[in-house]
Amino acid sequence: HLLGQRAQRSHLAAMCVPPSNEQVKPVVVPVVGRLGGGGKGAVGKEVYLTDMVAVRGEFWFTPPAFVTRMLEEQLNDRRDMAIAYLLFNILVTVPPAALALFTVLPQSHMLGGLYLVVSSLLYTQRFILAMHYSTHKRLFKPSVLGNLANKSIIRAFAPFFGIPSNTYYLHHIVMHHVDNNAWNKDLSATEGYQRDNVLHFICYWLRFMIGGWVELPLYAITRKRYGLFANCAGGMALTLGAGAWLWTVNPVATFWTVVAPFLVASTAMMIGNWSQHCFVCPENPRCNYRLAYTVLNHPDNQRSYNDGFHTLHHVNSQIHWSDFPNKFVEKLGEHAEKDAIVFDGIGFFDVGLALFMGRLGFLADRYVNVGQKPRTRDEVIELLKERLAPLKEESYKAKAQ
Repeated sequence: HLLGQRAQRSHLAAMCVPPSNEQVKPVVVPVVGRLGGGGKGAVGKEVYLTDMVAVRGEFWFTPPAFVTRMLEEQLNDRRDMAIAYLLFNILVTVPPAALALFTVLPQSHMLGGLYLVVSSLLYTQRFILAMHYSTHKRLFKPSVLGNLANKSIIRAFAPFFGIPSNTYYLHHIVMHHVDNNAWNKDLSATEGYQRDNVLHFICYWLRFMIGGWVELPLYAITRKRYGLFANCAGGMALTLGAGAWLWTVNPVATFWTVVAPFLVASTAMMIGNWSQHCFVCPENPRCNYRLAYTVLNHPDNQRSYNDGFHTLHHVNSQIHWSDFPNKFVEKLGEHAEKDAIVFDGIGFFDVGLALFMGRLGFLADRYVNVGQKPRTRDEVIELLKERLAPLKEESYKAKAQ
């Protein structure tokens, strides 16, 4: 499957890299496996990695030329222009709209609800993943302005989407990636739950949404990370204090710009993490190829900076988001050897919904064999069931391979 020059130029433009005037070489979209387990009666069609050439969709519009030039000068990596463009989109739309709810517009639950729906649909998923990757890899170059811009993402932008100021780095980088989904260590660990059980998810969600206000700063203290404790506790206090003050100014606007986004973000992030880490191998829950999985060729990958390649992100959190499709092809052998789970044409939220509905057959039909041992459809379903079960205590001590 070859793409012509016109498609290539469209793809490069979407990646925010100016196309060369030279002839663009066509790109071969590789076959990465086949649908089905590869066993008797379970060999489906070939799966092409179209994520390699999909047009990006992380931002809505480009800024004026002078802003673009400034961003280009300040970015550490020009491939992150899609993140910078998204932040510009948010900056010129969300804060002004929120301010209008507090000032010039009448107190109205209808207007507040409209604000929440529009900002959530346009930005919440995109922002969370932009914040995610820019926290792993510094977005702007070190400088006074660059440092302020980098810090503003988790301190100033995050609260607009219901994420308490200055908490994301501790929770995600220090806790989640270090403790790697380990029960009683990682606040967002999934492995102790039955991960196709709705009641278990509700307990998981409530623990994060309510318990996180205590557990996260306590985590920093117990590990003697006092600077991180101060940042986290200070951010939480500032978020709560600002919310309380805004409530006295305009309770209706505060509900829709502070309280409701917190409920949306907490729910979305926990459904996302639950779904990303629902299949955990009981024999080795610390193996990165077996505590997460990969979803290919779904539109969410173009809205979320290739977040579907979550296994590789845990294998090496410094891989640039734009490199994931190529890295996936390079590491097909490791995915096969480690018996990693790969799906085609569905996203993480599709997987989570299918689990709650008991549709393991639906997932088995979208399982991709990239070289793992051959399995029948029923054997794929059994594999999924095995990796959904709560882990026993002795499995927590398993060593990563």
